[in-house]
Amino acid sequence: MRQLTELPLHTGRAPRWLFGRMTRLGGAIANVIIEEYGADELLHRLSDSNWFQSLSCAIGYDWHSSGTTTVTMGALKEALKGDPDIVIAGGKGKAGINTPGDIVAGSDRLSIPSESEKFVELSRLSAKVDASMVYDNIGIYHHSFMFTKSRKWGVVQQAMNNSTGMALRFQWFSETLDHEDITNEPHSGISGTGGLQTVDLTYAANSWVKPASIELLPDIAEGRIKYPKRHAIMPREDLTEHGINMLKAANEMGPRDYREFLLIKGVGRATIRSLAIISSLIYEKELAGRDPVAYAYNLGGKDKIPYEINRRTYDSVIEEMEHMVDMSNVSMEEKYRSLRSLGRLMSKAATKQV
Repeated sequence: MRQLTELPLHTGRAPRWLFGRMTRLGGAIANVIIEEYGADELLHRLSDSNWFQSLSCAIGYDWHSSGTTTVTMGALKEALKGDPDIVIAGGKGKAGINTPGDIVAGSDRLSIPSESEKFVELSRLSAKVDASMVYDNIGIYHHSFMFTKSRKWGVVQQAMNNSTGMALRFQWFSETLDHEDITNEPHSGISGTGGLQTVDLTYAANSWVKPASIELLPDIAEGRIKYPKRHAIMPREDLTEHGINMLKAANEMGPRDYREFLLIKGVGRATIRSLAIISSLIYEKELAGRDPVAYAYNLGGKDKIPYEINRRTYDSVIEEMEHMVDMSNVSMEEKYRSLRSLGRLMSKAATKQV
């Protein structure tokens, strides 16, 4: 099923104090996923439109703006720049132009230098397909090419529609491609403005168009999600019932229910609440895919929506996540047992099983 999601363009940049925290928390979440499931699973999730949106919300950026793509990818690139199993190349503007060099350096780091030429070609091809075959009158201004040591790869890139001023995010994942025809519905997700009339030559129903180069066919899209242009979140309109249940469950979770956390000095209700929401992102990823807006309530947002970020709480959450990742004197099972428990309880609450 093809999916489009409207991403309004919001002005403003991530302040330095927030971007640094996004890098640390995003990196901690990514490292837990890599340790628990492997780098390929992280790549898979970053290529999923809704999970990616949930991650961006969970680490404190605007809940639905175009900056969710550029800032989140920038933070993850910085956080994972030395990782031995995954590489994020490229980025926004000049960083995107440097993608080939990043790919060559990253391939050497993962000890797969023979793949660099192929990855550079795939990077250029994906940009060309999205710039020339899907929508007219767009310009790609962010391009990230990701790959793992097992040679799986993905793309997160964003373009501006010059006629509407709206941003469109394109996502690719190597394992869902038609390798006989890479232009045949290559996207694991397309997030952008709805209501456009376009020549989508990647759509399977239009495959006959390619050799004939016929234009002006209507876009055919299913599963469209439309985010509003307004900044405020309206819970009953923007959240599903299960998303509201998930937030209620998180708000009700306190240290007295989790003895493991009582042993950590300074962990209070706000930190437990955030760790519970993060646990659902890591361990119950279907929750994130169903209701990305709920994750905006994790730590708040850059523009104080749905509420202003409390830096002390943010730092406490970072410390606990990094503590779990950095603990070397206990087994992985011991490190993440509490997070798994929180994730299971969140899943049950959201689906009204408890």
